[in-house]
Amino acid sequence: MEPIVIVELLDKSGKVHERVRLTRFPAVIGRGYDSDVILGDEFVSAHHAQIGLDETGQPTINDLETENGTYLLPTMQPAHNLALGAETLLRLGQTLVRLRRPEFPVAPTRIDTLTHSRITLFFSSGLMLMALSLLLLGILGLHAYQISAQQIKLSKLLLESLEVAILVPIWAGLWAILSRVFAHHTAYVSHAVIACLAVISFFVADTFAEYYAFGFSAQLSAEILFHMLFGLIVALVLYGHLRFATLLSPKRIGVFSGMIAAGVVALSGFATYVQELDFNDTLAYPPELKPAQFRMVPEKSLDTFIRDAEQLPQRLDSRN
Repeated sequence: MEPIVIVELLDKSGKVHERVRLTRFPAVIGRGYDSDVILGDEFVSAHHAQIGLDETGQPTINDLETENGTYLLPTMQPAHNLALGAETLLRLGQTLVRLRRPEFPVAPTRIDTLTHSRITLFFSSGLMLMALSLLLLGILGLHAYQISAQQIKLSKLLLESLEVAILVPIWAGLWAILSRVFAHHTAYVSHAVIACLAVISFFVADTFAEYYAFGFSAQLSAEILFHMLFGLIVALVLYGHLRFATLLSPKRIGVFSGMIAAGVVALSGFATYVQELDFNDTLAYPPELKPAQFRMVPEKSLDTFIRDAEQLPQRLDSRN
């Protein structure tokens, strides 16, 4: 019984894009249409390499005296009467070719944790999307009402809320396209749920940071806290989108999401620092009024306020 050799053609990233099963020898690999394995590489000769059998019946590979040669990777040893093991990686022209024997062990089956997870049902639920959409509209409307200093009508309130909410289906649609390309399914509802949760989480984090700054008179630490929460939100949102849009392992997605979130936080913090160096008309504290019961530190007395105001010119002179 003759041996079997599986020829795998790899792309530049090492992924297999074609497999050919060889059962008859000698077999020729080349660019010619009479080859057993045809390569579309202009650096490959018409008859580039030949897989044959030695005296013991074991498969070997030989370069057919080509211009660019056949080399064993990673040592770049010329392939002349080279015996094939369970796995052999070759370079023919600019093409990577991997030869494997049937006894080569395959990796364990990867468990599809996304499909069998209960959390997937949460993100794929249309009812959950509807509930989050209503909650998002409510939060946006409340935020628009809170920052408005004029008497506002319900129609105008809804319009201002929709201006932000309309970005959610657009964002989810873009991720759905990526999911279709890389994971072969759209998962639009899941991406829309993640987008709703992202916007809601952002407003919750922003409100929490504002009340923290107001309650403890700690604007600087509140900004640091907000950037940390913002980075966490970015990491979780990106992780969720990539879980549905790619077939990468959760570990790789987690590392990538964490790196991107860290970069976003660093860039945001640097932009805030540069902005504070120059004069601007942006208030250094939230302009919205907060209920007095959220104040956690004692208020300054009138005498203390007057004394600090009198010392302010001296402090400015000392800095200059």
